[in-house]
Amino acid sequence: MLVRPHGGEYPIDIGEVLMPVLPSSKRCVVATLMAVGVTLGATGVASPASVHTRSTGCADTFNLFIPGTWETNEAADPAQPVGMLRPIAEAIQREHGAGSAIYFTPYMARAFDNGHTYADSKNTALTNARKALRDYGTRCAAAKFTITGYSQGADAAGDIASDIGNGRGPISADRVLGVGLLSDPAAGTMGETAVGPRTAGKGIADPRPRGMGALSGRVTSICDPNDLYCSIQKNANPLLGQLGSLLSKLPSDSRLADALTSDFSKANLPGLAAAVRELAAGLLDPRGVDLTKVRERADLVEQTIRPLAELVGSGAAVKQLSSAPAGSAESNAGKVLHGAAQSDLPGAVSAANTIAGNATDLLNNGVETLPPGSPDVARLSSLADSLNGRVEVLISLPAGVLESAAGILALLKPSEMVNQALDVVAKVTTLDFRGILDNLAVLPQKVLARDAAGAHAIAGTLNNQLRPLVDLLAAVDVKWVSQVLSMVPNSQGYLHIARIAASVLATIDIPKLAEIAGRIQEVAWSVLEKLAPPPGQQPDPAGAAAALSALLPIGQDLAGVAMGMLTAEREDAGLDDLTAALATSKQGQGVEINLFDLIGDGLSAAMFFASNAHVNYGALIVDETGRNAIGWLGDWLNSRIGPR
Repeated sequence: MLVRPHGGEYPIDIGEVLMPVLPSSKRCVVATLMAVGVTLGATGVASPASVHTRSTGCADTFNLFIPGTWETNEAADPAQPVGMLRPIAEAIQREHGAGSAIYFTPYMARAFDNGHTYADSKNTALTNARKALRDYGTRCAAAKFTITGYSQGADAAGDIASDIGNGRGPISADRVLGVGLLSDPAAGTMGETAVGPRTAGKGIADPRPRGMGALSGRVTSICDPNDLYCSIQKNANPLLGQLGSLLSKLPSDSRLADALTSDFSKANLPGLAAAVRELAAGLLDPRGVDLTKVRERADLVEQTIRPLAELVGSGAAVKQLSSAPAGSAESNAGKVLHGAAQSDLPGAVSAANTIAGNATDLLNNGVETLPPGSPDVARLSSLADSLNGRVEVLISLPAGVLESAAGILALLKPSEMVNQALDVVAKVTTLDFRGILDNLAVLPQKVLARDAAGAHAIAGTLNNQLRPLVDLLAAVDVKWVSQVLSMVPNSQGYLHIARIAASVLATIDIPKLAEIAGRIQEVAWSVLEKLAPPPGQQPDPAGAAAALSALLPIGQDLAGVAMGMLTAEREDAGLDDLTAALATSKQGQGVEINLFDLIGDGLSAAMFFASNAHVNYGALIVDETGRNAIGWLGDWLNSRIGPR
């Protein structure tokens, strides 16, 4: 289990954004891969004072480590080894003692679950690690350096190594003894030496374009062949690979950041019920109302409910989470979202904010305690009662359900993005857009000509053609997915078609089109029934004529919507682009064949989850002597440092 820096556990130890929230693994891969991290136990380490420096205050080597996602935080003690890299630091300390300074870079180490993206988190690692190297290098002119990173930390460590090797780093290349990268999302960078089993792919975030420069030959990279984070064949996993590249570089100020990030960093789902109860009880204290405690509890309630409220509208996510095995974290997350949907979370957020705001105003005016029964207490108590009523269903859930759901919900946004993008790609590329357009052009003509039989037939066909689109649009936010796919660079084949289709669908009222087609079909059928009634009934030409007249206004509605669909110009792509892309797909290798690539993505994801590859480096054998990746990297760094 993943242990969160601020308490609680994440339900899966391979990656999070993508966690197996959904039963179909093809739907939850990339986001997970961009947030992978793990916490491993290890034996004790000698105190920093006894091992980090010689009497001069400078060690012979400064060994900088950058842990993986969730293995550290910005307030962590850099002298305390943690996570996957801890045994490597211990090996260096055992071998070199006070001659080796050990520094574990504190940084955000998060991804999408605290209101920030993976790129935001990685940037804090880059900034903090560069400063540590620069400061130590300036203070200790004779010191040499090693740099080691795992997962997100390897992403940052490799970037720093590339900068150093190309003369743009915080220290000069001649001072770097070695760089070790474990599960690097930019694996495959020119100038690094791959150690261990051969991998067929490259890192999901793409190799570094400048290579390792002057550090070539001093950088080693270890990757489990089954670890999609550092070994993905993007030609075989095109959408997975492209989305991985996108998510790894997405900054918080981009147009998609708000849609992909949730801030659960201060949330406490298991403690929500207690906070609501304590808030109300504190306002009834006969000894007086402690406004500091009132504000603290109101803030906790608001910080827990606000990110949850952002997830309530994801109907597709709720449905698929609810279908997860009973008792699983995913199933519990579905229960929480169901309870949240039955609650008034926006109203609860407003009430909590008002309580906290009123308490703050009073505190700022020097009032720390309110007497029982005062008007201010009455007002705050009324708000607390309102808050309790708005979240009553949610806080009635067992604490265990809330606790196990927390990790799933924190990463639901990026997971759902990948899920919806795959759904759109898989479905829109199988639709008969050309047939839909043809029928939209012909149906108004049939209505205008009062051709009831022709209108009925075409309306029925069109309704059937539009039904998959209506179902799709009910399950996904196509505007959101359109934004995602529009950012995929150099999309070709079915990705190109899906990108254009999503752009078109994001601006068209498909449900209205389907509703109009259905009305035309019903009216036309009533006309036909009156003209050719069942045996024993007389034809009713007058009734048929009256019914037929009702087609005209419906046809005008259809013509208006259809004309907008047929003629609208769109910023990214229009129907002409879509039909051209569909027309030029290779005969015998059309869109439907390309959907096997999505199946391949799903199979790869399933194997990745099942293999536990990203956290398996303690068992991954990398040489003929039987050393695992962790042991080998510790030995290699010691050899680079040299004899004591």
